[in-house]
Amino acid sequence: MRRFSVLSAVLLAACASSSAAPAASSTSSTIRGGGAIGGSLNMASTSAPSMSSVPFPMDQVWKVMPAAFDSLAIPLGIIEPAKHIIGNEGFKIRQHLGKVALSRYVECGTTQIGPNADSYEVYLTVLVQLVPGASGTTSVATTFESLARPITFAQDYSRCTSKGLLETRLMDFVKAQLKP
Repeated sequence: MRRFSVLSAVLLAACASSSAAPAASSTSSTIRGGGAIGGSLNMASTSAPSMSSVPFPMDQVWKVMPAAFDSLAIPLGIIEPAKHIIGNEGFKIRQHLGKVALSRYVECGTTQIGPNADSYEVYLTVLVQLVPGASGTTSVATTFESLARPITFAQDYSRCTSKGLLETRLMDFVKAQLKP
């Protein structure tokens, strides 16, 4: 299973103290089929994970993470209980994630037709790592990376940015499931 550079940033957090946030990664990895003629795309991760904290022990948070990903229609590709890493290291999607238009989660620019995220092929990486916090809390590092390219033109992938809604919805689901 290929590992992306975002995973290395998340794994760095596991080696650091529980109060430290993972650093942004500047390494790169390759996505096959990214070029106009089926070449490859060099995906360099430069963004830091979104950090949240929940007032629940890590084992309780870990138990609801698969359902949180399912609620957003994100297929699980990696589950590492020993490192508390869960998510998907990369999958292609078009138009919607579940019943939600991709343009609600991702900013890939706009044309006269509308948001590019709704008409492009989008490549998403969504990973979460849990880190025990102080006094029974859990720190949640969510890495969200996205790239997109037009379906009808021979063009390479372009980097998109997160609008923050997916990360918020993920955390809202976790908090709702654990609310006493």
